[in-house]
Amino acid sequence: MRFTALTDSRVRWLAFAVAFIGYASVGYWLQVRHGFIIGDALARVAAAQSVLFSRSPHVAAIGFIFTPLTAAVQIPLVALAPLWPDAVARAFTGSLMSAVFMAGAVYQILGIGMDRGVPRGFTLTIAALFALNPMIIFYGSNGMSEAPFIFFIVWSARRLIMWMVDDDVHHLVVAGGVAMGLAYLTRYDAAAVIAAAGFLVAITTFARAAKSPRFKRALMDMVLVSGPGFLSFIGWAVASWLITGLAFAQFSSQYGNSAILAQEGGAPKSSMWDGIVYSVASFSLLAVTLAPLIGWAVVARWRRPGWPMLVAPLAIFGAVLAFQVYTFSKGATFPFLRYYIIAIPFAAAVTFFCVPNGPLRKPTRRGNYAVPEADPPQRPRRWAYLVPVLILAVCAPVAGFGMSSQKYAPQEYGLGALLASPDATGQRNLDQRRLAAAFSTEREIAAYLDRMQLPDGSILADPVYAFSIIVASRHPRMFVVPSDPDFVAILNDPTANKIRYMLAVPNKGRGTSDALNLRYPTLYETGGNVATLELEAPNDGKDQPVWRLYRVHEALPAS
Repeated sequence: MRFTALTDSRVRWLAFAVAFIGYASVGYWLQVRHGFIIGDALARVAAAQSVLFSRSPHVAAIGFIFTPLTAAVQIPLVALAPLWPDAVARAFTGSLMSAVFMAGAVYQILGIGMDRGVPRGFTLTIAALFALNPMIIFYGSNGMSEAPFIFFIVWSARRLIMWMVDDDVHHLVVAGGVAMGLAYLTRYDAAAVIAAAGFLVAITTFARAAKSPRFKRALMDMVLVSGPGFLSFIGWAVASWLITGLAFAQFSSQYGNSAILAQEGGAPKSSMWDGIVYSVASFSLLAVTLAPLIGWAVVARWRRPGWPMLVAPLAIFGAVLAFQVYTFSKGATFPFLRYYIIAIPFAAAVTFFCVPNGPLRKPTRRGNYAVPEADPPQRPRRWAYLVPVLILAVCAPVAGFGMSSQKYAPQEYGLGALLASPDATGQRNLDQRRLAAAFSTEREIAAYLDRMQLPDGSILADPVYAFSIIVASRHPRMFVVPSDPDFVAILNDPTANKIRYMLAVPNKGRGTSDALNLRYPTLYETGGNVATLELEAPNDGKDQPVWRLYRVHEALPAS
């Protein structure tokens, strides 16, 4: 069968399969072969592991700092850890999670073009430029939350684009009831999308309805698209409050973003304007031609049939970028390039609007306020398709350049160490190599502890740093951690509770939130009068602590 004879659905699924294999292969090369692992990705694997293999396995052990979806979907893969321990120790289960969702994002990008009936060659080219963007490849393979977040946001945008023209209620059900609700369980940023979608749908319905009850219809559609996301927001907050006593642990916990910023000396001192400039520079590195593409799309679609379709991606993707710009300019988040990654699918989606519509996908149920389906028949010249492709294509090399910047891409620029000559020298190269060596020391400590063949509940540790040791251990049940119900009692009297060792990190920076340091402030320096230093392990990873293993004092014999 010729490729041109394949149905749109088969083309999308073929693209999904190819993308998944590609991203998973990159993940294996990055994380299993070279050990290049971002801490948050490994922490999510550790959260999934704690649900199944901790000393006190329970679902709430997944934690409430991160939203749960990225860790929860890894639980079936983590269950296979005894068959392939490195899949967990090197976060490859996270790579598989990212690969599935980023391949799904490629599927949805293709869907945006196919729904609008633009030529298949143009649609495939735009999807390929999205899929092969270096930033997309990296975050489609490293186990972070960016891949599922992009998938759910693009899925939401795709459905709302079509709802704007065919008024099919099924689009609102999928966009709001599924995609946005799950997006919030992936990243807190989705709250901005839920609000923007509700506002957009309410205004659109109110403007369309020529007769009363206009307000009730607008309210009903708004609840339909934003209600499930709002329930996700409330449900997650209530669950967190009932279990931890904190409704929004990410913002108020000693392990949350605000606490981390404070522990590391606070956000960089700058004005709100400086924060805005930094944010705009960040997403411009990822989609440098986004503004020209938006301008072209607006001019190309203005007052043509179905022109309101363009409003949906502007509102959905724009809400995410606006949220990130605002939170960073207020000093509430970190200067990470990945926070602006949504600019890449934004640019890809907008490019589809730079060319005329074709025959739109047939809706399941055309609504009362559907608008004309397609542009009048016309034969655009070839340049009308070529120029938008070339403009979008500029984004990929610029994004690759941005990823090499230590200022704008502190988590990505270490990739240069994997590509540099082995004999390369210089401070920059040393920093990159230390980034690439992250958690190698922790894996060695885990192997050392495993060889000791300790019984369950022998080592006291706080996953604030120790998650990287626990997840690399073949015997995670030997660790006593804060999610265990008896953790506080054991922490208060480790000797009586038969604790043999305590893992200690410096009582500074993020180490000030470590439960062991909170209970024994001098533990790292002196043993806190409860333990004696047995081992010190300098760390090969950048910004990682020098570990100390303390042997707990044995109980004195009764007199």
